[in-house]
Amino acid sequence: MQIRRTRYTSFHRFDLEILHHFYILALELNGTDINALVSRSKCYLLLGESSKALKDAETALTEDKNNIRAIFQKAEALYFLGQFEQSLMFFHQGLRARPELSSFRLGVQKTQEAIENTIGTSKCSAYTTTSLKENDFSSKHKSSKQCQRTTRPKLSATEMERRNARKLLGELCVDKEYLENLLQHPDLVRADTNSESISSYAKEAVNFLKKRQEFWRQQRPCTALPKYKSVAQDPLPTWF
Repeated sequence: MQIRRTRYTSFHRFDLEILHHFYILALELNGTDINALVSRSKCYLLLGESSKALKDAETALTEDKNNIRAIFQKAEALYFLGQFEQSLMFFHQGLRARPELSSFRLGVQKTQEAIENTIGTSKCSAYTTTSLKENDFSSKHKSSKQCQRTTRPKLSATEMERRNARKLLGELCVDKEYLENLLQHPDLVRADTNSESISSYAKEAVNFLKKRQEFWRQQRPCTALPKYKSVAQDPLPTWF
């Protein structure tokens, strides 16, 4: 099962890189082709390269500022870069232009949620501090006991990284740890040839998984379950 999953991931990345290569060739022939720019922007997002995706979307918008696909790609790229306010602005722009497309409605919802979660965390911390100052001695004593019951030992940076990786990568985290362990043994060689080192393959796979981890970290900045998943998604037109 694990071999099948790893093989699927490899093929998926291989397909994306082939598509990316073809879009590069197309843009060498015509560097202002909007369809090629938007499509390459999608590839960059799937590969976890959000900055490059944003650049392609912006280039497409310089050719046609009202191109709905380019607007969507710019909004998505900004979201993955953590620039939620700007992302929200472009999702709203697309929603006003094409209100029938659920992709913009969902984009507005997930971006608003990310902003609210980020601001809400700060407000919650401030509220907690103020409440402790205003409570009387008995309330403080009670709160102190509750904190003692819920206080947990601080985790090391390494353990925190492992937990975050498990949340973001899921089952692929096991593959990542296995591959990172292989990198600790650079003398290992392929069993079938008994000559070629496998370190380069392991390093490439680890780098890919790190990009996917960063991709999902930006997708879920506050580790909250996205509410927008509960909204029914209308089928997108084939051209989108």
